[in-house]
Amino acid sequence: MEPETTSTLEFVKLFSAGVKDIIERSTGKKVHVSRTAMKVSGVQVAGRIGAFVAFNGDYNGIMILNFEGDAALEIVGDSLLNMGLSDEDVPKHVGSDEVRQNIGELTNQCVGKCRSMVEEKYDLSSFANIPAVVPITVSISLTMVSKEPANLECVRVCFTTEKRNKFYMELALEPFIEMNIES
Repeated sequence: MEPETTSTLEFVKLFSAGVKDIIERSTGKKVHVSRTAMKVSGVQVAGRIGAFVAFNGDYNGIMILNFEGDAALEIVGDSLLNMGLSDEDVPKHVGSDEVRQNIGELTNQCVGKCRSMVEEKYDLSSFANIPAVVPITVSISLTMVSKEPANLECVRVCFTTEKRNKFYMELALEPFIEMNIES
């Protein structure tokens, strides 16, 4: 099933807007979202640090946020400074526990925002686990059990910070077909 025949691309737009909103509110800085989403054959935890969370309910999927090291440090640093911490309290190494914990918290906020946006627009709900955050040296592929695993729609979206650092959202979703039924 091609994404054009389903509303999956609409979900990708909602998730992209949700991630952008949470990161911008947290950091107080602008984030650019690419105008193009890449259809990929599967989703991976990659980059320098990755966070992933599965959600299930009326719709099922996996959301991954992959950060290059500089992007993770910039986002966490700006978030902590925006909360009023001093520069000396901001972590300087991407492998620190504080960076992983903050990336996990941001991912949790992002998936919560995205789920509420989907529920508001499509009247579908899902539940999410606590995100797992992994420092990465080798990419890890993820999949989910599905009635039709070959039909999972996987997409990657690129985000760019104010300092031109990159991070990525990857989504694996079961296909949706919009039904426009009048009540």
